[in-house]
Amino acid sequence: MKTAASVGAQGPNGHTSHINPFSQYLPTGLGAMASAGGQFSMFSARQVFPESSQPARLPAVIQSGNVAADRLLGASGAIASTAISTLNGSAMQPSVIGGSSALQRLSGQSADTATTSIATLHAPNGGATVSRDHIPDLTTSSYSMPSSGSSQTKSDSPSTTLTGALSSGSTSITTDPPPQSRSEHVPIPIKYRPRSSIPSRMPPAVYAQQCVAAAYASRLNPYSLHKKEQEALQDHLCHLHVTVYLNIRNGILRLWTRNPMVSVTKEEALGCTKDYRWVNLATFAYDWLIRNGYINFGCVEIPTALVPPRKGRRKDGPVIVVIGAGVAGLGCARQLEGLFHHYRDADSPPRVIVLEGRRRIGGRIYSHPLRSLESSKLAPGMVPKAEMGAQIIVGFEHGNPLDQIVRGQLALPYHLLRDISTIYDIDGSAVDEARDATAEMLYNDVLDRSGLYRHKSVIVPTAEGDRDLIDNGRDIVTNDGLTVRQYEEARAAGTIGLLFPAKKIRRGVGHKTAEIKPVGVPLAVDSNEENPTKLACQTMGWSLKPGVSETEKVNLDPTAKASRHQTLGAVLDEGVRQYQRMLPLTPKDMRLMNWHMANLEYANAANVGKLSLSGWDQDMGNEFEGEHSQVIGGYQQLPYGLWSLPTKLDVRPNKVVCNIAYDQTGRGKQKAVVQCEDGETFMADKVVFTGSLGVLKYRNIQFSPPLPEWKLGSIDRLGFGVMNKVILVFDEPFWDTERDMFGLLREPQNRDSMRQEDYSAHRGRFYLFWNCMRTTGLPVLIALMAGDAAHQAECTPDAEIIAEVTSQLRNVFKHVAVPDPLETIITRWASDKFTRGSYSFVAAHSLPGDYDLMARSVGNLHFAGEATCGTHPATVHGAYLSGLRAASEIIETTLGPIEVPIPLVPEKGTKVVPAAEFLNTPPTTTAATGRKRKQQHLHPSTTSMIPLPNQQPSNPDNPNPSPESLARAAYDKAMWASIYSELGPPVPRPARTVLNPFLLYQKDVWARCRAQCDEARRAATNDPTAKAARDEIRQALGRMWRQANEAEKRPYLEQIEVNRQTNTSIQEQWRRELTAWEKLAQQVRERWCNDNPFEAWAEREFGVRPGTGHSGGGGDGSGEGGVLLNGLAHASSNGSQDNGHLTPIAAVDTPASASARATVPPADQQQPNGLSHP
Repeated sequence: MKTAASVGAQGPNGHTSHINPFSQYLPTGLGAMASAGGQFSMFSARQVFPESSQPARLPAVIQSGNVAADRLLGASGAIASTAISTLNGSAMQPSVIGGSSALQRLSGQSADTATTSIATLHAPNGGATVSRDHIPDLTTSSYSMPSSGSSQTKSDSPSTTLTGALSSGSTSITTDPPPQSRSEHVPIPIKYRPRSSIPSRMPPAVYAQQCVAAAYASRLNPYSLHKKEQEALQDHLCHLHVTVYLNIRNGILRLWTRNPMVSVTKEEALGCTKDYRWVNLATFAYDWLIRNGYINFGCVEIPTALVPPRKGRRKDGPVIVVIGAGVAGLGCARQLEGLFHHYRDADSPPRVIVLEGRRRIGGRIYSHPLRSLESSKLAPGMVPKAEMGAQIIVGFEHGNPLDQIVRGQLALPYHLLRDISTIYDIDGSAVDEARDATAEMLYNDVLDRSGLYRHKSVIVPTAEGDRDLIDNGRDIVTNDGLTVRQYEEARAAGTIGLLFPAKKIRRGVGHKTAEIKPVGVPLAVDSNEENPTKLACQTMGWSLKPGVSETEKVNLDPTAKASRHQTLGAVLDEGVRQYQRMLPLTPKDMRLMNWHMANLEYANAANVGKLSLSGWDQDMGNEFEGEHSQVIGGYQQLPYGLWSLPTKLDVRPNKVVCNIAYDQTGRGKQKAVVQCEDGETFMADKVVFTGSLGVLKYRNIQFSPPLPEWKLGSIDRLGFGVMNKVILVFDEPFWDTERDMFGLLREPQNRDSMRQEDYSAHRGRFYLFWNCMRTTGLPVLIALMAGDAAHQAECTPDAEIIAEVTSQLRNVFKHVAVPDPLETIITRWASDKFTRGSYSFVAAHSLPGDYDLMARSVGNLHFAGEATCGTHPATVHGAYLSGLRAASEIIETTLGPIEVPIPLVPEKGTKVVPAAEFLNTPPTTTAATGRKRKQQHLHPSTTSMIPLPNQQPSNPDNPNPSPESLARAAYDKAMWASIYSELGPPVPRPARTVLNPFLLYQKDVWARCRAQCDEARRAATNDPTAKAARDEIRQALGRMWRQANEAEKRPYLEQIEVNRQTNTSIQEQWRRELTAWEKLAQQVRERWCNDNPFEAWAEREFGVRPGTGHSGGGGDGSGEGGVLLNGLAHASSNGSQDNGHLTPIAAVDTPASASARATVPPADQQQPNGLSHP
C-alpha cells in the first residue's frame, strides 16, 4: 500500500511536506476559523505571514480599578461597560471602559459591588476634585457593548482616562465649573490613589487563602521571598516587613490568576496595600512580577504607557532578534513586546524580529493536517490534525504558565487523559492488572534505590514571613531596624539572640520567621536499603525463592560507585539481576519491568544506559499537578496564538541563520550581526538564540567570536535525545475508544530471555499507543518509538515500519479484521536539520549546573529553549518559561535593575508622597536648577519631629484648607527657614557600630571558610573548577561559629561590649548637642516671631486677614484679591470660594513666596521641646 507519507514525499525537515490552510492553526476559541477556504502555499524565502480574518486584538474585557470584586474568568468573548456616574445630581457622560487597562473587573462570584476605581469627582459648585474617601453619589449602570462613538480607547488606563479628560476638556468627566468672574480659574494639580483591590466583604482569611493559592499557582512560595526578590530587597527591607511584602505580592498574583484575560494595572497592584506606607513595596512587587513573567504574560494586551512627546529627533529604539519561532522564541518575543509597551519612553519603540528557518512556526510543536478523511465530530471549521512532536500538557495546576494561556486566554478545548488501563502481552492477551502492579512495584523499588546516588542539591533558604499572619491576611506594622540581610546572616549563624537584648525587645514583636522550616520537596528518596529483603518483597507482593536468606539485602554500591560517570541503566540492570536471584521472576515479569523502563526512556528521549545516575531527574520536585491533557484541534494553536495575539509579531520565515557575530563583553556599543543563508543580514542590539540543543551540538551555526569554553562544555555534556511516532489513520476504530491509551509488551532479542541486556534494543518499539479520536475526530492511533527504537526508525523504510506495527495490532486484536491504515506518517526528528532530535536529557558526563550554564548569556547573546530550563527541561512549558527568562534578562540590561526607593518603607507617621504617575502634572522642580526634586527623609529619633527644608505640606485630614490655614502653614515654614539659615540643621543621629559578634568573626575567617567550602564542592561534584555559593559559605560560617569554644568566641564578645559602650557614649553626646541646638532654635524663633507678627506677615505676604476667612485685596496689586502661594494649596482645593470656600485666583509668585516654597519646612510636623507657631 502506498502511504500518504512515503520516503519520497518527505521534505527537507525530515517530515512530510504539505500544503495547509493557514487559519487552521489559529485558536478556534477566538474565532480563528472564521475565514473559510483561506488557503496558502508554503512561505517563500522572503514572504511574510499572510493576513487572516483573525482579530488583531483580544476581546475587550472589563477591568476594574476596584478589584475588590473577583476577576472574571471567561473563555472568550467581549465584555464592556458604560458607567454612568452622578455628580451632585448631574449625570456624567457614558464612558466606555474596556481592554487591558480599563477601570472595571466584574465577577459573578464576588460578594462585592463593582465600583469604579477612580473616586467620584465632586466639588461644591459642580467642580471636580478627586476624593477616595468620600464617594457620595456614585452609581453604576447596567453593562452593554461599547458604542462606536466612544472617545476612550482600549489602551487607556485609569490614570490616562482621568488625565486625558482633565487636559482635553472631554465631557466624559467635568473637572472645573465655568468661570464665575473675570478672574480665570487656574487648575490645581489633582492627586488621587487607586481604590482598594482587597474585597471588602470577603473575610480576611478567605482572601488570604486565595492569595496563597495564587502564589502556588505561579510557582512561588507564598511564605518566603524568591531568590531574586531577596537579592534586590535584602539591604532595604526590614525582616519584619517580609510578611507585608508577601501579602502584597500574593494579592497581585491573585488578581492575575483569577482573570488572565486582562492585564493587571499598577493602580490595581497598589490597591493591594492596606496602608500608604506600603506603596513602595507594592510598586516593587508589581515591577518584579511583570519583569520576571509572573503576571501579564501570554496573549494579553498590555496598555501602552503615556509618554510626553520629546522635541527634536527621536532616538532609534533597540533591535532584538530572536532566532527560532518555537514556543521559546515566540514566548520571548511576545513578552518583550509587552514589556516594551509597559516601559515605553519618548524614543522610538524597540523592534523585535523573529527569524525562523522553516516555512512554519511552532518548532517542535507540529500539528500535521490529516487529509484522508473528514471529521464530523470536531467543531465547525476544525481540521483533523495529528501531533508530530509535543502532544501532552502535563498538568495545569501548581504553576503551569500554559494554564493562563491555553485555558484562560486562548480558551482552547482540551481532553483530559486517563491512566493506561490495559497492557497486552506478546501473544495478544491482556496482562492481569495484579501481575502488572507487582512488576511495577518491583521496578519502582529498584528505581528508588538508585535515588540514593542522586546528586544532593543545596537548598538555600530565603527570608520568610509569618505564616499565621499570611494565612489570616494580616500585616506587621512594627520595625526593629534589622534588614533582611542582617537577620538572615544572624539566623544562619544562630546569633539572633545577640541582636535583641532582652530589655530592648518591644512587647508583642516576636521573630517567628526563625522558627519556620524551609518549604521544599526533599531531594533524597528514602530507601529500603536497611529493610530486610523478606519484608520489602512481601510489601510488594513477592515471596523469596526457597533457600534465600531473609536478611539478604540488595547492594547496589559496587555498581553505582564503579565509575564517576555511572549511568542509571547500569544500576537498574544490576538491581534487576539481584532480584532475579531472590525472587521467582519469569520472562513475563521481565517484559513488564522493561515496559516500564521503555516508558522512562520515552520521558527522557534516550536509553536509560545513557542517563546520568546522579542527575537524570535533577528537576525532581518541580512537577505540575493535575491530569494530563491534549489540545483538541492541534497543539499548534498555542504557538499560532502567541504569534497572532494581541497583535502579530514580526516573524520572518525561511530565514536559515548561518552566522552570529556578537559582542562578547556586552558592555560596548557594538551591535550583533545575524547572517542568513540567503545573504540577508540583521543588525541587532540583542540576540536571543532559541534553537535546539541538537543544532548547537552539530555546530550548524558559526559564532563569532566562538562561544566560551564553559558554554561549549555544557553543550557537549548534556544529551539531546530522539523520540519518534508512527501515526495511523483507519476508516473505523477496532480498539476500545473509551481508553486513551494501551500498552504493548515486546519480545527480547532471544525469546523468553532472562538477560536484561536482551531487552534494551526493542522494548521501546511501539510500546504505547495513543487513541486520538477525541482530539482529531478520526480513528487515529499514534504509536511511540522510544529509546533505541527511536533511532532505529530514522533509518528503517516506511513500508517495513508500517508492516510491523500493523502486524502487532492484528496480533492483539485477533477478534476483528484489522485493515491497512488509510494514511500513515512517520516522524524522524533526528533527521530534521532544524532540531537534530526531540528534547534534552542529563547524560552520564553532565555536571550539576549544566542547564544553568546553558541559560547564561554571553555578552549581548542570550539563550532560551527547553534545554536552558533546568527546572522544567524537555517540556513545552519549560521552553516557554525560558523565553520569559530571556526577556527578563534583556529588559534588565536595557532598563537596568528595578530601582528600590530609599527608604523602602517610610517611618510610621511620615507623609508619603505618591509616585509621579499618580499625579496629573509632572514632578515639581527646583527654581534654581530645574532638576527633579526628590522627597527628603526625616532624621531618626528626635530629629524626625523637626521639619527639614524643601518638605511640602500635607494634611489629608483637612482636604479643603482655608486661606488662613494656608497662610499659617507658610508662616511656620518661613520661621523654620530663618532658624535653619542661622543655625543650620540639627545634628543627625550617628550610626551605630556593629553589635553582632558573628559579623566580626565572619570578617576574620571568611577566606578560610570559603576555601574549605570550595574544596567540598569540588569533591561533591567532581568538578575541579566548582565554587561554593555565597549562601553555602554563610551556612558553613554559622556552623563554625556555633561549634566554636568559649575561648574562640571571647575576643569577639569582648569587642562587642566595647562597641556597645562606644555607642552609648556617642548617643549621649548627640543628645547633648541636639538639646543645645533646640535651645538656640527656641531663641531664634522667639526673636523672629517678635519681628514678624503673624497678622502683619499674612497681610503683607498673602493679602489674607486672619479671622475673616477671606482674602484681602491689593496684596500684590493684582486688583483681584490676594495672591495664593502656588504649591501650598491642597491638591483637592480647586473649588470656588462661596459661603466660606476658597476662591481660586491667579497664582503669581512673589519673591517671598518663591523663597518660602523652595526652602521652608512643613507646618504640620510636631516640634521638639514645645516649639510651635505662635
